[in-house]
Amino acid sequence: VDRPGRRFSVFAAWMIAYLASYVMIALSIRSLAAYFTVIEIATLRSLGSLMIAGAVVWADGAAYAGFARVGLRDDIARSLLHMAGSLALIWSVANLPLSLVSTIEFSGPLFAAALVFIATRRSPETIPTIGLGLLATGIAMLLAKHNIGQSPGVLVAIGAVAILTTTNLLLTRLAAHRPTIAIILLMHMIQLPVYLLLGAVVPADWAGTLRQGDPDPPIGELVLLVCAALALIIGGFVTQMALANASRHGTPLQLCAADAMRVPLITLAAYLLLNELPRGEIVMPGLWVLCGVIVASLPTRRSVAAKPAT
Repeated sequence: VDRPGRRFSVFAAWMIAYLASYVMIALSIRSLAAYFTVIEIATLRSLGSLMIAGAVVWADGAAYAGFARVGLRDDIARSLLHMAGSLALIWSVANLPLSLVSTIEFSGPLFAAALVFIATRRSPETIPTIGLGLLATGIAMLLAKHNIGQSPGVLVAIGAVAILTTTNLLLTRLAAHRPTIAIILLMHMIQLPVYLLLGAVVPADWAGTLRQGDPDPPIGELVLLVCAALALIIGGFVTQMALANASRHGTPLQLCAADAMRVPLITLAAYLLLNELPRGEIVMPGLWVLCGVIVASLPTRRSVAAKPAT
């Protein structure tokens, strides 16, 4: 729902930080995937974010106040959902072409609009509805070009989008009542023990995640892996921080629509840094969908009219 105090410029600034960090994460996963399993990568990200969030809370005594209003039920539900979505997304990024994963992630605003309607019985305004129509048309064209029967991994990517879109909306709810740092710290305190348990009991070759890298990498590649691990940790923390703060200044639909802007950025980064060309058949439908994302992200009459409380 719209509320006083929303500022589209602040929303845009936080989303830029989020998108830049997400590209860092995607590239880091591709670098680490040859040496670490999906669960190990997720555990590293969670541990690093927990350490950063813990240090911030330790240094800022005022942050402790955020835990006075904690209701663990919502935090546990979102944390477990986010963990499942993260594992699915990491697997997708590690095993599928980035352009394909990016294409599927365009469907995020559609899930968001459906979830908001189910929860509030409130339909999007005219402009976002036009954007969603463009999105739906483009997604239909894109999926029609991929045989899901021959590429079951596509279903994993679709599931990741649906789950993470749900957690984005739950994050909006939590951020309305609690400091961002408290949300992040609690999430990783809940997730990390589960990741460690999964790492202890799940076989290394689960879901095709067997390590394939050189067990004794040259020094140059080792330095690259260290940089990728640091980028994964920092990016993981910044994405959650930026997304929570952006949710305070944008509508849920704008949040998920702007989130989909990472798609062309990841595709461009994959081309420039990994020499992965997007498939020719997805270019025009992808541009069509991108137009839908831009239209759905535009400020609505209600969000523009909302003024800060005085």
